[in-house]
Amino acid sequence: MILRKQLNNFVLSWRNSRGFKRTILDVVVRGSRNPMVVIGGTIIIIMVALAILAPILPIADPTLPEIRVEERLLPPSERHWFGTDNIGQDVFSRVIWGTRVSLTVASLAISFSLLIGVVLGLTAGYFGGKVDYIIAGTIDLFWTFPAFLLALAFAAALGASLFNVILAISISYWAGFGRLMRGQALTIRERQFVEASRALGAKNWRIMFTHVLPNCTAPLIVWASIGVADAITIESSLSFLGAGTPPSTPSWGNMLNLGMQFIGEAWWVPTFPGVVLLITVLGFNLLGDGLRDVLDPRMKGMRR
Repeated sequence: MILRKQLNNFVLSWRNSRGFKRTILDVVVRGSRNPMVVIGGTIIIIMVALAILAPILPIADPTLPEIRVEERLLPPSERHWFGTDNIGQDVFSRVIWGTRVSLTVASLAISFSLLIGVVLGLTAGYFGGKVDYIIAGTIDLFWTFPAFLLALAFAAALGASLFNVILAISISYWAGFGRLMRGQALTIRERQFVEASRALGAKNWRIMFTHVLPNCTAPLIVWASIGVADAITIESSLSFLGAGTPPSTPSWGNMLNLGMQFIGEAWWVPTFPGVVLLITVLGFNLLGDGLRDVLDPRMKGMRR
């Protein structure tokens, strides 16, 4: 009963916070007037819908148990909209299922990165002192390495699998969220409403999660939306290099890797996965840039 009461108080405080109201209002009202948000959001909705509906769509099986010699490298037609690959698999079906794989990997990886970065960055920025020194040093250490190279190193060491790709991207990308969260917490912890809560005897965890964190949601949303685009690119690049998802998995990177071997005689094998990858990444970038202009123009130029 006590735990439930505390949870209700937490939710109520979150909803009543200025940061929450500002974020919702800006996303719904101002975001709908921004062309980049509208275009990017439309692309993302279409891709997410395809990923969710992939199991029930009337499309061919993305993986075949055996090679169909008679259907190898067929050009686009009414039966195979995007043609077939070297073993007779339908490229259109694999592109649709690749959307499901890429969005799942990117969403989970950025969610884990966001969780790690927010917790550590919020702790460092709020408490300061030795805690900030240790956590900030760790963040700077991870921030020094390019995200893709760090993810490549972890993925190569862990082996090719969906879980390992998610883990590798999470480890390589959390420092950006931690750096952003720490900077925001350092500023907001000095605000008058935080000092007033502290003077009234509010506990540190309550101030952190009901006053400081809600007022940092805008830049975190912007960074997360751009981060999903980066995660999709990293996952496809890892799969293209053979360090990402297993070769049998219908991933855009795997299809591009395969298509490069047949680009001279079957241009459709690498072209269609590459175009869909480009459109998806463009959608998240447009959404992120639009949200940045709407919610926090100060973040211009902060992309890694």
